[in-house]
Amino acid sequence: MHDVNPLDIVETIREGVLVLDADLTVRFANRSFCDTFAVAPEHTVGRKLYEIGKGQWDIPKLRTSLETIISGRKTIEAFEVENFFPSIGRRIMAFNARKLYQPDNKIQQILLAIEDVTERVRLEREHAAAHERIGMLLQELTHRVKNSLQFIASMVRLEARSNNSVEAKAALERVSHRITALGQLYSKLSKADSVEAVDAATYLDELCGDLIASVHKEGSTSIVLKKDIESVLLPTDRAIPIGLIVNELVTNAVKYGFPGEAKGTVMVTLKRVLGGLRLTVADDGQGLDPRRADSGLGRRLVDGFALQLGGQVERKSDSRGTTVHLILPSHEGS
Repeated sequence: MHDVNPLDIVETIREGVLVLDADLTVRFANRSFCDTFAVAPEHTVGRKLYEIGKGQWDIPKLRTSLETIISGRKTIEAFEVENFFPSIGRRIMAFNARKLYQPDNKIQQILLAIEDVTERVRLEREHAAAHERIGMLLQELTHRVKNSLQFIASMVRLEARSNNSVEAKAALERVSHRITALGQLYSKLSKADSVEAVDAATYLDELCGDLIASVHKEGSTSIVLKKDIESVLLPTDRAIPIGLIVNELVTNAVKYGFPGEAKGTVMVTLKRVLGGLRLTVADDGQGLDPRRADSGLGRRLVDGFALQLGGQVERKSDSRGTTVHLILPSHEGS
């Protein structure tokens, strides 16, 4: 290795490399620098960096950073600068620089490596723009789905009002309520920061708030809804069925656990457990009567959504209240 000229090694590096004096005079420029930025070695070495070419290297941010290297022990790491070069057009460069010190002659110099990252940054920007565009399209689609669901719910409510059968009217009202709940879930997802996932603490907290507000609107002001929801990222394809399960369980708890003017509490909990998540909806009401609880449809819906999520449902109901656990397997992002 002692017989190898270090300059020969530097000439094989793909990045542009400059050696600068303390006053930013260029003492060495490798072949890659000259080729990339279309400059001749004889018009580069011996000149100040900011004098190269037609002054295109007179970049204030770069010049200031290089001067601070000489005055202290600072280094430059992946410092990106965008600049226009008359001969090659606009380029984005990543700079890495550090001070070189030779004790024998007390010379201080700067080793400057320059990587042309124009293409990489262009691709990153295009990807970000495409991602933003997809997000906007998905939000628009979600908004349209929500509006369509609201329209369908309104049609079902009109049909319920015009139906003379008490049972049919009640069934249609329940269908309308579920469609409205689904529309509300889409509305909440459309407001999320990400179209790919939603924070459970925000998402379910707002959902539960809407549910209890609906209960109070119907006159059951004695029902208290408590929440203990951990901040967990839920992929949107899991957030919707989880939201529908919470809607179904809380609605059933209020309707069937506390008939009349009974007072009580409904508790919604979401916690991380070994291997996944545990969602719990519990109340201290009188317990569910299978003959009254929506003819078993609510139970079947919860079981169906749980199956879709790959989860398991555990129920316990007696005169001291009802508790429903949903055990969800671990999932990427949750």
